[in-house]
Amino acid sequence: MNKQLKLIVILISLLLTNVQMSCDDSDTCEDAVCTLVLIRISVSITDQDQTPVVLDSYEVINLENGENITVSLSPAEQEQELQLGQYLLIEDDVLGVNQIQQIQFRGFINDQEVISSDYTVSTDCCHVSLVSGNLELTL
Repeated sequence: MNKQLKLIVILISLLLTNVQMSCDDSDTCEDAVCTLVLIRISVSITDQDQTPVVLDSYEVINLENGENITVSLSPAEQEQELQLGQYLLIEDDVLGVNQIQQIQFRGFINDQEVISSDYTVSTDCCHVSLVSGNLELTL
């Protein structure tokens, strides 16, 4: 899927979420009506020639408490990541609701950290979203 189409899908999902979500003023989510769309935010890694980079492994760390919050993927999803050079940073339901978190992506080749990038993500009653950080990294 090309980058423009991905962006359009994300924007439509966020728009639908905003239209259908209704948290009350007390910041509880009891009355929230959420879409069934699973929001996933991925990091794309390429080399200088724009070739996808194949990492041996990666991890996502919650910088507040040092917890490894890397999402487990099926073998098919892992294979797709490798082919596209895109790695899952965060998805819905990893963090609690109504939070802002600092997280860090770390990529490894031959057990050596080759890339690292910090992100700020937030959650509402339903979905995760990117506040800051570059999702297109060059190695």
